[in-house]
Amino acid sequence: MIARLAIAMTALAMAPGPAALAEDRTVPVRFQPGATAATVKGSIRGDRGINYTFETVAGQTLQVLLTPSNRSCTLNVYAPGADEAVHIGSVAGNAFGQAATRAGTYRAQVSLTRNAARLSETCRHTLSIEITGRPGGSSAGVSDARLRDRCRAEAAPMYGVSPRRIALAARVGPSAEGGFQIDGTVDKGREGVKTLRCFFTRERGFDRVMAMTPDGR
Repeated sequence: MIARLAIAMTALAMAPGPAALAEDRTVPVRFQPGATAATVKGSIRGDRGINYTFETVAGQTLQVLLTPSNRSCTLNVYAPGADEAVHIGSVAGNAFGQAATRAGTYRAQVSLTRNAARLSETCRHTLSIEITGRPGGSSAGVSDARLRDRCRAEAAPMYGVSPRRIALAARVGPSAEGGFQIDGTVDKGREGVKTLRCFFTRERGFDRVMAMTPDGR
């Protein structure tokens, strides 16, 4: 009796738990020759996430942007050799920027929050990655297209709309604060069209979204 109980307890201890049963897929991100940006599309379900990996050298500028179909879909970013995330999407949002990268392999993890994973929800997503600047040198800056993508990603949850309802000016202009700015509008349906302005720093890092419409919404 005691022997049987010991065998049963040993088998139970060796059985894989939920974390061991579900392993995230790893997808290497390939950049076209001469390209500084890459965009990949994917889909996850439940507790099966995706780790997107890509290489950098020291001293470059990195921008990562996740555009998900599910608000419970988050982005975590891990620096080369690090076990702890340098960016936690559930706290800091689905956009990450770093002015001086480390050399090695970065990992952008796309996953669902615990509650959404338990319900086996799905998340279709687009991940945009831009790496600029000469190896070991000063950054060449972030492209205007990426600034517009970042502006939409930050403004959409602020107004409670899809990024597709945000229209932005084609030109990124200088701001009075010494950085950069982009003007745009948000179509809120019955509530009308609202105006906004996205501000960026001198280094083209995201600063804030300002509501230009008097009601501020």
